[in-house]
Amino acid sequence: MIDLHCHILPGLDDGAENLAESVAMARLAQEEGIRTLVATPHLFRGNVGLADLAAVGRKKQELEAALRQAGLSLKILSGVEVRFSHNLIEEIKRNKRALVIHTSSYMFIEFPFDYIYSGVKEVFFELMSEGIIPIIAHPERNSVFISHPGQLYDLVEMGCLGQANSGSFTGLYGQVVGETAVRMLRWGLIHVLGTDAHNSTSRAPRFKEALRIIEAIIGPQSAQALVGDNPQAVLDDKSLPFLPEPVNPVPKEKSFKIKLPSFSFKRKDQND
Repeated sequence: MIDLHCHILPGLDDGAENLAESVAMARLAQEEGIRTLVATPHLFRGNVGLADLAAVGRKKQELEAALRQAGLSLKILSGVEVRFSHNLIEEIKRNKRALVIHTSSYMFIEFPFDYIYSGVKEVFFELMSEGIIPIIAHPERNSVFISHPGQLYDLVEMGCLGQANSGSFTGLYGQVVGETAVRMLRWGLIHVLGTDAHNSTSRAPRFKEALRIIEAIIGPQSAQALVGDNPQAVLDDKSLPFLPEPVNPVPKEKSFKIKLPSFSFKRKDQND
């Protein structure tokens, strides 16, 4: 299994506080069956900015050395979780190679939990014109997407992807978020599952319990695609093999006034 979203690097954001905690998280992840994990510290949130990107590389190297010493085989790859706002669009475009997931075209974008910026569809269109494929982090935890899921549907329709947290399905964030995660999954608006782990206790890197729940909703093969085939396609910079047809949850809802063309990113296989 592959975890694309984890705050495992020590001392960078609100994730692991120190290297010992990072190693503890890695041990739990490996016990869960996770073999590859993408370290995704917050960016443009709190005090973490572009100047901290060099530290991300150093922290990753420190963690990899500690994992070897601990006898752990978990593979750590690089990424970030970009906190989106209009005034950062040019910074994102200029620094996209450093902000994408493991040198791919995919980028994690998170919104504030209680807000979606007006005109976001037009801005995402601009990002996608630059070759960036936004993966919207944990939309099931955003109060606007919860109340107006048609807005998430519109973004998925134009080529964006959705990433749900495993804890959302197990009650970690409460009943409303849990019910929303299930609905978004059924509507075809969730394409990858991530732990979004921040520590080894209250927000640990766990998949198994959530996968059992998801399997009962969409079946074992589709559930495994969320932690296997789809994340691997992201890392390989390919189109997702499991891409369900999105269902408009509110057909009569006009979530955005401006219709923009959809993107269809098709890449050659590595053997081509």
